[in-house]
Amino acid sequence: HGGKLGVDAAEMKNDLEDTLAGAAEDKKFLENLEKTCKDKAAEWEERKKTRAAELLALADTIKVLNDDDALELFKSTLPNSGSSFVQLQTRTTAIAAHALQILRRAPHFDRRGARPELDFIALALQGKKMNFDKVIGMIDALVVTMATEQKEKKKKKKKKKKTKKKKKK
Repeated sequence: HGGKLGVDAAEMKNDLEDTLAGAAEDKKFLENLEKTCKDKAAEWEERKKTRAAELLALADTIKVLNDDDALELFKSTLPNSGSSFVQLQTRTTAIAAHALQILRRAPHFDRRGARPELDFIALALQGKKMNFDKVIGMIDALVVTMATEQKEKKKKKKKKKKTKKKKKK
């Protein structure tokens, strides 16, 4: 009995040491996980702010392009207008520069590759031969895409909440 009791005690001591080591590793893992989650949450908040700023920049750009001055510019480019080509080119350039300035204020220009669609629109605005119809179409398509993405995220969030509620029951 004495020998078996000593062996059992030694095995229990080894098990305790293993358990304590495992608990220490688990604690380190938990700390790392909490830090990672906190970082991801901060990144997500930054992403949401960036997306909101991009949407605002797009709305401002659309507003500029739909402005009465832009409408007058488009009307004045039609045949039989009294404006000269130089005047039209100057006004077109000014409107494009203003729209480009609004786009550049969006945070996507600070981070590499965040929104290639906005970079493409900015590139189109910088081009020599510019067709506002294409740019407006691209902006409208981007707004629709972003709205669709937002709806999909909300649906996924709702599904996760429903799944969690069902698991709790």
